[in-house]
Amino acid sequence: MASIRYTVSFLRPASHVFDLRCHIPDLSAGRHVLSLPVWTPGSYQIQDYARNLFGLEASAHGRPLAVDQVAKNRWQFELGEPATVDIRYHVFAYELNVRASHLDATHAYWNGAQLFLLVDDRPEAPVEVEIEAPPGWKVATGLERVADAPHRFWAPSYDVLIDSPVEVGTHRTVRFEVEGKPHTVAVWGTGNEDLARLTQDIQRIVATQARLMGGLPYAAYTFILHLTDRNRGGLEHLNSTTINVERFQFRPPKQYRKVLKLIAHEFFHLWNVKRIHPEALGPFDYDRENYTHLLWAMEGVTDYYAGLTLLWAGLDTPLRYLEGLGERIQAYEKTPGRFQQSLSQASLEAWTKFYKPSPDSPNRTISYYLKGDLVGTCLDLEIRRRTQGQRGLEDVLHRLWDRYGRHQVGFPESVYQETAEEVVGSSLQDFFDRYVDGVDPLPIDEYLGWAGLVVERGWRPLPDAEEGDAAGPAGSPPVPARAWLGVEWDPEARAPVVRVSLVGGPAAELLYPEDEVVALNRVRVRTRDQLMTRLERDFQPGDTVTVTVFRRDELVEVPVVLGPAPYTKVVVRPRADASAAERALFEAWLKVPWPQTQPAEGK
Repeated sequence: MASIRYTVSFLRPASHVFDLRCHIPDLSAGRHVLSLPVWTPGSYQIQDYARNLFGLEASAHGRPLAVDQVAKNRWQFELGEPATVDIRYHVFAYELNVRASHLDATHAYWNGAQLFLLVDDRPEAPVEVEIEAPPGWKVATGLERVADAPHRFWAPSYDVLIDSPVEVGTHRTVRFEVEGKPHTVAVWGTGNEDLARLTQDIQRIVATQARLMGGLPYAAYTFILHLTDRNRGGLEHLNSTTINVERFQFRPPKQYRKVLKLIAHEFFHLWNVKRIHPEALGPFDYDRENYTHLLWAMEGVTDYYAGLTLLWAGLDTPLRYLEGLGERIQAYEKTPGRFQQSLSQASLEAWTKFYKPSPDSPNRTISYYLKGDLVGTCLDLEIRRRTQGQRGLEDVLHRLWDRYGRHQVGFPESVYQETAEEVVGSSLQDFFDRYVDGVDPLPIDEYLGWAGLVVERGWRPLPDAEEGDAAGPAGSPPVPARAWLGVEWDPEARAPVVRVSLVGGPAAELLYPEDEVVALNRVRVRTRDQLMTRLERDFQPGDTVTVTVFRRDELVEVPVVLGPAPYTKVVVRPRADASAAERALFEAWLKVPWPQTQPAEGK
């Protein structure tokens, strides 16, 4: 089959418009269809990329063809005889995130799903891409370069083409090798990063995961890093990843570890989701949602191994790992939606609920990343307890890799549980019924107890609190619970603006989304921090307060009986009286010696 050739031109990058040409050889007579994906793999959200495409024209033998748009992302034309067809069109690109495309005077970045038309719904056709860029701009991508041409690339199929993002510009480039394979780090933007150290740490992440999974399943790999003022995020690809990092997040160390964990997460996806995946996640239908109940295993378990990667690579300590585990437990336990939506439901409904949240989402949904990470933790410990530490969750991944991922085929959804049961040598039906397909509270304390750990819950100290004032874990004196309204606040608003009133909380059905709190007991409050400090210092659960709000510009007074605040801090720590068997399970699980001391706060 002859290659389809795309040309991507952007000689006037400040226009934010890509000019594209598609050369399609040897089309038969009859009707032909062009389509553009409505989403990009790895980001389970309909994007409707065609909204940015304009000026589509077609020609054959130098003569224009009539093109009809028949759907939001589909166009068709007729050929009276076999011919080679040329398509021209333009794409506006000024959305700086990992699932979109961005073009300005400093660089060009694109996801193929936004730029490249699919011909006749035949993704198996080989493709070439030629890039016409401003002078001096270089290219970073996972696509295979054609011979010595610096701006010509090849892909064996449309699927590989749109799974290979491209960065073009004057970005900084560093390289390293792991297992004799080249890795490129392309960095656009500047911040407070130490690029030499970052490169070394990425190399350690790659080497650690290669040891875990038994080698690297690619010829070369590309990391595209965008340092921006935007929120962080990443998107995995077959042999590359794009990662957006807030430019000043490389310090202090705790923030830097978040960057490294994001990188480790996206890199681990090259096995878990890009190659080890349920049938629904490849080959893809680019015209509609692709549903699976296993996003928790693809994303939550990936996040679980991202945290372990930092520990095993020496980029984190055991006690800091446990500190992060406590933070995830606290986030899970404060979400009412954990009692409403199961993990399998959360996976299936990601398209409509996780990526399109409503003000009520915390009450009705649970993150398959967050709970998936914790269920992965428990499943790993369940397997290790039953096998006396001889096997773990990675054995499930190894078998799925050997049987499916290595051969580039997806597995039926039931295979995930079946493989886990094969590894453990007994049924896991109760576990999956309760914690994956059901909404039973996750008994994390029990699972961690098997590894000699104790989970303690309390409250973080108030600002300016004196020593001993906090009710917290690790033996601090008991004090009354803090007063609480039972709302979550809009993080983008400086003033205290309600995002959601939590089900079962004191303000449920009393305070509405978008209410702006302006006074407490008729005394003005200007900021969220000021309001929270007054509630926590001056009131007790059971007190009635008058909350004055602007609601649709009307001043409304609402009496609320305050309730007890949920815990704001969860600490996971080793028990001093842990048995030899519990310590052995800890060491088999985390592959580190039993820790001796507690971490310093905030390090």
